[in-house]
Amino acid sequence: MASSRFINQPDPLSNHSVRFSQNRLVPVQQPTRLKLTKRTDYYEQRCVKYPGRASFHCYTEFIHALLLEADPEVASFVPQPYQIVVNRKPYIPDVYVVRNGQIDILELKPRAEFEPEKAMPLRAFFDQYGMHFEVLANETVLEQEPLALHWLHIVQTLADAIGHGFDTVDQEQRLFDTARLENSMTVGELLGATARSERYISELALYRLLHRHDLHCDLSVAPLDYETEVTAWF
Repeated sequence: MASSRFINQPDPLSNHSVRFSQNRLVPVQQPTRLKLTKRTDYYEQRCVKYPGRASFHCYTEFIHALLLEADPEVASFVPQPYQIVVNRKPYIPDVYVVRNGQIDILELKPRAEFEPEKAMPLRAFFDQYGMHFEVLANETVLEQEPLALHWLHIVQTLADAIGHGFDTVDQEQRLFDTARLENSMTVGELLGATARSERYISELALYRLLHRHDLHCDLSVAPLDYETEVTAWF
């Protein structure tokens, strides 16, 4: 087990410091106090790339999580991953993201405005562990709100199916093989005349293929429906 001693990491450009428990370098979603859930625009959502029920302290964080689910470069994420003391004040980053093998610690703020006296020591601290600290503008995230909301049903369906152990391997292979024979086809054409009793499993297989990006649909403008074009990625 990792030591619970504290590390004090000064920023090389200032006297500011980060106080951080060594045994919490592994990201774990920090519990949200009941009082905070009532004071903030609070959301919860079962996700796929984060196992379990994710907590979000504002709508932007919720939308951002759905965009992470839709991003083929993102392997996993953890909301509210660390409890840190910066310049003697408690601080919890918004999200920990593993993207293309790189670990990003992200803060979401209006206009990406974040106190320099916090940002500088945080960047210096996370740099020493090969992590990248970045502040994202809420406005940039919300520009992709339609895409995020169009992925919501897919994420909810996949998250709900995780605990049920549905096997869709055969259906996934059939759908992928069918899609790669054509340059493009609609979802309705791909699913075909599936019996009502089998429709859920076929759609679940499709959602899993889309989430892994073995199949691709453009959901930036309109939600997924039977007229949506789908292509196979090789």
